[in-house]
Amino acid sequence: MNQPLLALIAVLCNVGAQLAIKEAGHLVERGSGILAWMNPVLMLAVGLYGASFLLTVKVFAVNPLTVAAPIMAGSTFVLVGVAGAFVLGETLGVYRLVGMGCILAGILLITQSS
Repeated sequence: MNQPLLALIAVLCNVGAQLAIKEAGHLVERGSGILAWMNPVLMLAVGLYGASFLLTVKVFAVNPLTVAAPIMAGSTFVLVGVAGAFVLGETLGVYRLVGMGCILAGILLITQSS
């Protein structure tokens, strides 16, 4: 599988894990005891983080860390914000959108320098 696709899948797994953690947090808040922590949504988050980790290892193994890590982290930041707005109904104000634009500009600069 090609490296950009692996990186994209790793980022999407990371974003999915963060969305699942948000939902699992609500379930843990409503529950009590250890069973509240053993919910399927939290286990999904752990699985997605695990998949993201393993894919990231493969991407980092064959790409410069100074390029791959910022691109993947920045993409995750932006996509979590977008997913938070569309999936969770969270508000994206002007400052958050400008921040996302700055992150995307940084990613563009990093890709041009490599």
